[in-house]
Amino acid sequence: MTYRTNRYVYICLTVVVLLFAVTGCGRSVSKDEVLATIGDMKITVGQFNERISNLPVRYQAIVKKRKEEFLQEVISDLLLYQEALRKDLDKNKEVLSVIAEARKKILTARLLKDEVDDAIAVSEENVRDFYVKNSDKYMTPEIMRVSHILVLSEDEADMIVEELASGAKFEDIARAKSVDPTAQRGGDIGYFPKGQLMPEFENGCATLDVGEISDVVKTKLGYHIIKLTDRRAPELRPLKQVRDKIKVSLRTAKRRIMFNAMLKKLREETMIEINKKALDSVGKIEKDKDK
Repeated sequence: MTYRTNRYVYICLTVVVLLFAVTGCGRSVSKDEVLATIGDMKITVGQFNERISNLPVRYQAIVKKRKEEFLQEVISDLLLYQEALRKDLDKNKEVLSVIAEARKKILTARLLKDEVDDAIAVSEENVRDFYVKNSDKYMTPEIMRVSHILVLSEDEADMIVEELASGAKFEDIARAKSVDPTAQRGGDIGYFPKGQLMPEFENGCATLDVGEISDVVKTKLGYHIIKLTDRRAPELRPLKQVRDKIKVSLRTAKRRIMFNAMLKKLREETMIEINKKALDSVGKIEKDKDK
């Protein structure tokens, strides 16, 4: 029998064993049926399914295919938990303090979920209204496309300006004389938004009309002659491109408002007293400890 056949038989037998173990030879299984017993603890089918459903969606399908492996992990967790109980770690003061702090955080998180997060509603009308009122935030930047010729001496740059003024083709001179890697493309840099290139270079482009060639522009790289080949004005990005970003922004803003309102109400309804003298002594005690 070949390896492939052996492998196939093994997989089939494994599937059969799992089916018998979980379904009890084809009979229906209730959620209260015990799936595993670990010492004096039991895991029911319902509890196991609930553990799987509480996982992130992207993991649930994987776990369902490897449920015996996942069950073994659950069993390992319970074994370690039982051992901790046998050692009375549930009565350890440090552990109890951590549990109490974790309990506060869990309850607080649930309160905020119920009273704030789940209560936030952002409608399509809210999104559109924000988009219209804040359209300046969703403008694409002005972009320019330029070609340039880069040389290392000012005299050579001046000579090139004269050649261009006499009718020489910009791209041909760029290929022949530019020391920049863009020379092979006729000097074409491509499109860029403001702030991406050196300030002196961008300033040299800013006042040009499309098709116009600059005077000599000096940068730390050398001497440039620049040709503006295209300019695209700022445009408002379509709502569909920024809808999700706006929703997140609105939800964040509403959450902050609702959270602050809840906290303000609780502070107003609760007697709060601070012992200033004790508070002042805290820093002094810490400093004394440091000494």
